[in-house]
Amino acid sequence: MKSLIQGTLCLCVAALATTANVWAGEALITAQVQGSTFVNTTPKASYCNIFASGRSCQNLWTVDLPVTYRKLVDVRSGDDRDKVYIKLPPRQALTLQNQSTGQTATMSIAFQDVSQRVSYLHERVVGTRPINCTANGGLIGGPRYSQFLWYTTNTTNPPACISDKAGNAQVEDSEFTLSGVSFRPEFPAAASLAPGRWEGVIDYPVGMGQGFDFGNLVSTDASVIRFRVRFEVLHEIRVDFPAHGTQVELTPDGKWDTNRNTSRVPRRLYHDSPLRLWAGSPFSVYLACEYPSVTRDCILQSDLNTHRVPASVAISLPGSFVSDGQPVARLPLLERVENARIITPTATATNAPGTLHFEVDGAGTAQMQRYPGAKYSGAITIIYDANP
Repeated sequence: MKSLIQGTLCLCVAALATTANVWAGEALITAQVQGSTFVNTTPKASYCNIFASGRSCQNLWTVDLPVTYRKLVDVRSGDDRDKVYIKLPPRQALTLQNQSTGQTATMSIAFQDVSQRVSYLHERVVGTRPINCTANGGLIGGPRYSQFLWYTTNTTNPPACISDKAGNAQVEDSEFTLSGVSFRPEFPAAASLAPGRWEGVIDYPVGMGQGFDFGNLVSTDASVIRFRVRFEVLHEIRVDFPAHGTQVELTPDGKWDTNRNTSRVPRRLYHDSPLRLWAGSPFSVYLACEYPSVTRDCILQSDLNTHRVPASVAISLPGSFVSDGQPVARLPLLERVENARIITPTATATNAPGTLHFEVDGAGTAQMQRYPGAKYSGAITIIYDANP
């Protein structure tokens, strides 16, 4: 028993020691969801202000890399890793999670551009035509430093980019700063994501054959570069009704004129109200009633006495909408949010036609006939929630 306890303690100490040797820098990627589009809100990388007055980063996702390192750069070395050398990570997937619901989704990140500032004491160590990559925007120089911007066309598994500089007889003790990259995020469909804050993390180790490989290093202030992706999903919905307002009058088939001189009770009183709808993600619909009922319908109240009758509300939408996998055809709507109907567009709907059906059935109509001259009314609110 004692040996088992000692063994466990040794394992814990080893794990702590291993963790303590990891130095991580974090790059934060942020976005804003507008409809079905992810809009980039990540601060631009520092190099964007250096090359082409920012035009080199136009319409690109860029970010600074939280890493600074030193290496002895020998442009005459037979080992390319002793030169200015960068291998970007291959395209990789990461898991996103809704911080409220726990729902998960997958996205990927692929790298394309890379920029760094490289110091030197005697002579620059960066050439103008990198091997395996292409220079973008030339080479920017200053007092004992060069800033380059390279890009690769293979973003699935970028090759190592190597400086072609030759002729420097010195081995330069160079510091690499202001590192930045451009990348292409591939987000999931916004309509498939539940409302709320989403986050995902992917770690890229720094080192030989690792995520970010900068060649043979003397020292680095980060052994892991962490990318954290963060965005908020807030879906939108728009519903338009006819310009004549929201007052609805229920009438029998053929209107009142054809029913006025007959003793036959109308089989129903109803009104079909058209609507137009814009939606790109699931939404819920439910009722709020001035006079609620135990049947979860709304009630209409007589102005002459306390007599009440139930009024049903249903919705119909075109075939591009479903609820519980079924077409939305006279789908009954109920009172209170816990009874909400979830309706899902199978594609982004723009100006889609729909109908709200208001009705008092034959039994209710027969009861109303017992009170001639009475006017029945009640406020019925239809609530559309774009973020159920």
